[in-house]
Amino acid sequence: MFTTTELFGKIHSSRRPQHLAQARGRLRQRPLHQLETLCEGKFPPGWAALHPTQANSRQRIYTPRITTLSFLAQVLSPASSCREAVRHVAAYYLLQPDGPRASADTSPYCQSRRRLELQRLLHIRQHLGEGLQANVPSGAYPWPHPVKVVDGTCFNLPDTPANQAAYPQSQDQQPGCGFPLVRMLGVFCLQSGALLERAYADYGTSEGALLRQLWPTFQAGDIVLADRLFDSYGNLAGLLQGQVHALFHLNAHRLQDFRRGQALGQHDRLCQLTRPARPAAGWTEQAWAALPPTLTVRKLKLRLRQSNGRVRKIVLITTLLDPLAWPKALLLLVYLYRWKVELCLDDIKTTLQMDLLSCKTPALAHKELEMHLIAYNLTRTLMQEAALTCHVPLSQMSFKGTLDTMRQFSQTMARVPKSHHHIRRQIYVEMLAAIAKDQVPDRPGRREPRCLKRRPKAYPFLTKPRHLMKDAPKSSRRQPKPSPQCSPS
Repeated sequence: MFTTTELFGKIHSSRRPQHLAQARGRLRQRPLHQLETLCEGKFPPGWAALHPTQANSRQRIYTPRITTLSFLAQVLSPASSCREAVRHVAAYYLLQPDGPRASADTSPYCQSRRRLELQRLLHIRQHLGEGLQANVPSGAYPWPHPVKVVDGTCFNLPDTPANQAAYPQSQDQQPGCGFPLVRMLGVFCLQSGALLERAYADYGTSEGALLRQLWPTFQAGDIVLADRLFDSYGNLAGLLQGQVHALFHLNAHRLQDFRRGQALGQHDRLCQLTRPARPAAGWTEQAWAALPPTLTVRKLKLRLRQSNGRVRKIVLITTLLDPLAWPKALLLLVYLYRWKVELCLDDIKTTLQMDLLSCKTPALAHKELEMHLIAYNLTRTLMQEAALTCHVPLSQMSFKGTLDTMRQFSQTMARVPKSHHHIRRQIYVEMLAAIAKDQVPDRPGRREPRCLKRRPKAYPFLTKPRHLMKDAPKSSRRQPKPSPQCSPS
């Protein structure tokens, strides 16, 4: 018996169950989410396992695996919404003959994001960062010890009562006219660009206080590289107590006197710092008294010739006292690499658009923050793998190019069944080759001022809460039009 239609053609009724069984098998072999193949082997084992007793303890449509990957896809595509993530899951389940039917409502997906464990996201982010740091080839950089760069930034949250209570807006703004502000301090690996650790608090917390929270994360032998904001006696002495060295730009309030101390060379001296009598801001009396009363540091004045022929003077302070192991030229080279962290923060805040988060509660905002950092480390992992495979410098790899390539090639790999390993592997190698070809030219000494070229719209600023603000009168309505006068006949 044959069935003939213009749409489907001839289908033999006796062979339909066999075709359906084969189609069902092929669908089950394909991954549920396009990022599942890309994240395979990069995330830690058990990252999507069901919890035995607490939340996510039973099988649902939005399992921890599909929720995490959908959340990650939203971050990798900043214009993506929760509705798009729900449609992606529902479209896949519709292809399965015996699959569940996902609701078109976004509420179940948002509830599943709320059930995600923050500690599990922390573990994924730390696993990616440790893998990046461990895969740095030995001898690729002239310094022998791992260098970790510290820098801070701020980002906004949606203006909701819960976010305002946890992270108040700036005091310079009127109530109801600003956004909640979060200050974050990140620790980056200088060699790989991986974000290893972070600390965040409200805008009123200083970056020095956040750095003290991250002291336990440093290991003996590490070198902390930072700008002049972190140059303080407490940071220098506290890090050295944990056998962690520091290399900071000299603070402007500290004297640049190179006539005192033991001379190690021209503009290179060992100096003695004395602990101030009063504790610094944020320090307790007991913690301040535990610091050594004196500290030996090294001050250096370096001259950097710029492309325009002028000479820029840089004064550094460090606890690396050996001039043979750490000559002036090497310390200058290490400090000049510090600018890389500014580009890393730009990738997170501008390319991944973490400048303004979208979650309306602090608990979900913390998970969204971790998801941005996971997306950053995952992209960095692909950049490092492409650099090692194709033998190109990692410092010239394009983060935005890697992000675009990863999104497109992951969709292609998701269409290939898991049984076709050789085809998937070939697509993955082609993806790495495409990432390696997209390089940023090396432009030493390039200035990137934080200025906007595009002029914003000439709208006035919000000076009152929106429900109290009224539209300004139009220019044509400011003065009443004169009534027409009738001429005498």
